[in-house]
Amino acid sequence: MVSISELRVCKACGNVFSKKAGVTNILECPQCKQTSFDTVNVDPEELTQE
Repeated sequence: MVSISELRVCKACGNVFSKKAGVTNILECPQCKQTSFDTVNVDPEELTQE
């Protein structure tokens, strides 16, 4: 299972993927092969239900 903190978002294509595949670090987007990423950050206020 992958936690949200282990996800990356490709700045070029928007693909969301894990930082690791097993013990291997993923260094490029599996979809478009770019290397510019943002990490997925969770705002606790966005997770609350009204």
